[in-house]
Amino acid sequence: MKIQNVYKLLLANLQKCFSFIDWMDFIFKKIIFCFGFSLAWTPRFILSGFCKILALVILILLTKRRILLLENLKSALPSFSDSKITLIAFYSVCRSIEQGLLVFAWPHLNKQKLVQMFNLDINNLNIIRNANSKSNGVIWLIPHFCHVDALSLLSSYIGVDHGIHALYRPLKNKIINNYVRESRERFGFTTIDRKDGGMLKTLKVLKKGKTLAMLFDQNAGAAGTKLSFMQRECSCTTLPDILYQKYIPNILFVYTRRTGFWSSSIEVEEMAEMSEGKLVIQKANDWLEHKLREDKVLRESWLWMHQRWKPGVGQPKKGKIR
Repeated sequence: MKIQNVYKLLLANLQKCFSFIDWMDFIFKKIIFCFGFSLAWTPRFILSGFCKILALVILILLTKRRILLLENLKSALPSFSDSKITLIAFYSVCRSIEQGLLVFAWPHLNKQKLVQMFNLDINNLNIIRNANSKSNGVIWLIPHFCHVDALSLLSSYIGVDHGIHALYRPLKNKIINNYVRESRERFGFTTIDRKDGGMLKTLKVLKKGKTLAMLFDQNAGAAGTKLSFMQRECSCTTLPDILYQKYIPNILFVYTRRTGFWSSSIEVEEMAEMSEGKLVIQKANDWLEHKLREDKVLRESWLWMHQRWKPGVGQPKKGKIR
């Protein structure tokens, strides 16, 4: 009898615990919703000023991140003066914050407004349509420029019937992850979780002649291949080359070029023909390196704070930063 009473007491406490967790999740979801809603309706000049202030705070207080950011820039752009490097660092952090705010505001901005904010001209649209007309599938290689999430709007331009599948790495917080994933799928994107059969699903996408969108400029860790980028060795994803060898898909560089706060032109470029012995991902690295060296707007919009050159791969180890 006593054992049964203890069991019932434990069960009751567990139910209360789960009920409390459910309530906390509910409250957190509402906080995220209200935060995104308030961002969508806040004047942009206020948000722009907020980004600049927060960028200064980050650069002052987050010492390890500031060191990483400045080291990345100095190594990649050795001919640039210290003052120019500092300015690029500041704008890069501003753009990262701006991108983060856009992610939360995205569900609260209507389609008509978003199309005005993120424009795709007829020439770039025709490049996409031409690639889609071929039967061997399409890979979009996407760099981490500001407003990268705005590319999910492209389903509105080319139609959801073609099928655009975006490979992504899930966020650790499930509530925020679901919020972001649903935002990206709002206009017809289909997201593919890297950790949930991602490889098999990407093969099926190209086999059906559909489009696979993927970010290519992140550190790929021990599983990646070591290649040159900005004259330094780094770990790069092998997936584009695996898919290319199997299906020979059309490859496009698709990216956003910032024109103002929460405003970009969507740009599309075809990858040049593959030469024998050269990897797809190396060509992508070379393309991105050229953009970062030659285009001021893109240079200030790229995610320089990311640990692209991991300690032990092209640079001495100076501390663990994830």
